[in-house]
Amino acid sequence: MARRKPGARKLLVKVAVAVLALLTVVVTLFPIYWLVITSIAPGEVVMTYPPHFIPSTFTLEWWEYTLKAIREPLINSLIISGTVAVVSSFTGLIAGYGFARFRRPDDKVLFWILSIRFMPAIVAIIPYYLPYYLLFSSLRMLDTHLAVIIPHLTIGIPFAVWMMRGVIVSVPRDLEEAALVDGCTRLGAVLRIVFPLVLPGFLVTMLFTFIWSWNEFMYALVLTDVKARVLTVTIAGMREAHGLMWGAVSAAALIATLPILLLAVLLQKYLISGLAFYGMKG
Repeated sequence: MARRKPGARKLLVKVAVAVLALLTVVVTLFPIYWLVITSIAPGEVVMTYPPHFIPSTFTLEWWEYTLKAIREPLINSLIISGTVAVVSSFTGLIAGYGFARFRRPDDKVLFWILSIRFMPAIVAIIPYYLPYYLLFSSLRMLDTHLAVIIPHLTIGIPFAVWMMRGVIVSVPRDLEEAALVDGCTRLGAVLRIVFPLVLPGFLVTMLFTFIWSWNEFMYALVLTDVKARVLTVTIAGMREAHGLMWGAVSAAALIATLPILLLAVLLQKYLISGLAFYGMKG
């Protein structure tokens, strides 16, 4: 029996890898394609079975409705998520520096800080969400941006502290000590020496906290009504007599992905180096 030539075997491997990569791309992008198709298909086409993967008729009525319905919720989500990302990341930078430089590596406090994120949100809806509701109700702060920002910070800050601590540990102490010898204050050394070195990790942390706050649903559902309603709650409320308005939901979901994609593109050059920091000791 004749043996296959090495060149033919390499070609088969390349073809198999290409086919597998193509299938992965199709499976990954198909939900986005389906959102696009659903957002421009008429209602009677969306609800047909079996589904039409290439509709014969198209409409922009869902987009016209969605652009009007999500204008204010989109602005609210940007304000809340942007504030949470910035405050959490800068707080995580300062607190993470303290944990990296002034506490032992086996300190259990770090574990308890991160453990705040372990519990699913729905489990804590009564012991955790109800006190916030009662507190902000008594302070007349319900349905405000601040009523959502504060609970989001209780989750975002612990995550940012954990992440930034792991990045700062990789920065040599000698650089800070040299700055302190030259007369720089401890805060000045953090902002002028440490911060530029950990900027990629800082931006990645900011991106992760922004994404979490952007996608959060339970706090926004409990603590907002009309004025501070965010995008996730608005999308869930797009209903009509027979159920969800799938066309409007699809259009809103596409719009909701744009800020995340835009941030990922803008921070692309920092993502790889920032994620590499997290693979170091910490």
